Amino acid sequence: MPISNSGPIKTYKDVVNYFETLSLSHMAVHQFSSGTFSDIDVQTDTKSPTRYPLVFLVHRAGEIDGGGRLTFRFTLIVADISKDKESLEVNRLSDTHLILQDIISMCVLNSWETVQMEIQTPIETTPFVERFNNSLTGWAAEIDVVIKSPLNLCEAAFETNGR
Repeated sequence: MPISNSGPIKTYKDVVNYFETLSLSHMAVHQFSSGTFSDIDVQTDTKSPTRYPLVFLVHRAGEIDGGGRLTFRFTLIVADISKDKESLEVNRLSDTHLILQDIISMCVLNSWETVQMEIQTPIETTPFVERFNNSLTGWAAEIDVVIKSPLNLCEAAFETNGR
């Protein structure tokens, strides 16, 4: 079942909003955030602590193709808080990998007509254990998200009255 959005995905913000909606619709995910790697190291003892499992989208780069495509490169992280020297580390890695697979499946298996974006495959995934200040365990996936490029002068925000 595709995640509905309010229209075509045309901007960076649309992509982030799509991943937020998709992630939070997953029954096991408790929070979504985006930003830089340093933003993952948030305090958990504040008034509004991070809720885990967490899906975090890190922006890395982008590409504008004159042929009608925009590509945004992200690291998609699914993480859970590590219990101190948890003996069942395999379970934490397994659970977060399943969440990652579910999110990627929704993106890859939906048609262009449904979502108007695609994720390039294959996708490199890397596990991590007790990483960041929060001692998180999970997986990071390097994804390239492709959307239609609005490269045309009809949609450009320029005045054409001779200025």
